[in-house]
Amino acid sequence: MKIITILRGISRFLIVAVLACFVFYLGGEAGYQVKYRLEIWKINKAMEKFNQSIIEMFEKDTYGGATPEETYNMFVDALKNEDVDLAVKYFVLDPDRQARYQKQFDDLKEQGKLKEYGEEWPKWEEFKQIKDEENDWENRATIEHTYYRSQEQTVDLPNGAGGYLKTVLPAGEYVDYAPVFVKNSNNVWKIENL
Repeated sequence: MKIITILRGISRFLIVAVLACFVFYLGGEAGYQVKYRLEIWKINKAMEKFNQSIIEMFEKDTYGGATPEETYNMFVDALKNEDVDLAVKYFVLDPDRQARYQKQFDDLKEQGKLKEYGEEWPKWEEFKQIKDEENDWENRATIEHTYYRSQEQTVDLPNGAGGYLKTVLPAGEYVDYAPVFVKNSNNVWKIENL
């Protein structure tokens, strides 16, 4: 009889222990799920805020013209006026690209060559409009300026690192400017590449 009483006591203890472990597990799992869902909610709120700031940034991006020609002329005027900040705003909203051109134009300005650089750009009428499967002139437009070099000439070309490299150009036909324009979501033409 004593053994039966001891076994019943041990069984009750084991049942209570198993139930306690189960309740403890359920409480831990519930706490984890609440914490997990709260973190997901915070991440979603942060993403919504980030996405909204991107949308607002694009909505405010109104620098440029109604045509590629207008944007081009405003860009060249900004260079001639040595207004680097304004010139860079005519590029598509791409921080890396804008920073690269900002540095290039700042370097030219420091060297006292930015105004001259702006004055070197041809007039719009001197460009040839490229019309092909990529350039529909509804959303994307490319222009190029070609010229003929009658004799070999040594020139200083930008090396991409802010400096210049002496280069010998043989006689022949050259494309010296080929800007690409794209229309943004505000129907404003922006410079994609120079």
